[in-house]
Amino acid sequence: MQTLKSAIEIAGKVSKGNTKMPGSTFALDAFECNVGSRLADVEGSVCFKCYARRIQKLRPSVNMGWGNNQSKTVATLALDPTLWQDAMVFQINRMGYAEHRWLDSGDVPNVQFLASVCEIARQTPNVQHWLPTREVKTLLAFIQQYGADHIPTNLNIRVSAPMVNDKPLSAFDNVPQVTTSTVHDKHNVPHGHTCPARTQGNACGDCRACWSSDVANVSYPIH
Repeated sequence: MQTLKSAIEIAGKVSKGNTKMPGSTFALDAFECNVGSRLADVEGSVCFKCYARRIQKLRPSVNMGWGNNQSKTVATLALDPTLWQDAMVFQINRMGYAEHRWLDSGDVPNVQFLASVCEIARQTPNVQHWLPTREVKTLLAFIQQYGADHIPTNLNIRVSAPMVNDKPLSAFDNVPQVTTSTVHDKHNVPHGHTCPARTQGNACGDCRACWSSDVANVSYPIH
């Protein structure tokens, strides 16, 4: 029988919901992002002055935790994806939340990660999963290899536009479980649903738009 300690040792640690966001979360190292690491140096990009990197610099314990998640995830997926999947399913089920957010820090490291997240979502049918990403090429490679119908209905993959005030990306318009997100400043009109967190104590409250594939685009105010 798996224990929490062994699951964390295999896959990294799933965290409890915080004051802003409901449900459980899983973070990777923001300094290991592929696309994000390039965008972090581009003024006007959604990754410029990355909040997750700031947190890692300010809080050594967070930096260590997210770094451990990154190394364990990549290593276990390369060794045996089923091990990582089982450890994540165990932790998510143990939390008992109705929502799970993937990658509140970091981003998709490879195609196998996406395939395993799909399998985890299938094994946790009572949990709604949300995975935000900027790794467009990796997602396209995943769909080419596995097919769009491999994404379960309780997983919403939300692809972010790379620059502030960009329009939503259109590459996945025909994939029901892939939606989009954008970032807007105060001088521009947001696209689609505007994240209400700023007007309700910097918290999701009752809003679950990010998790819903029925919401085509969520636009976040720049922060």
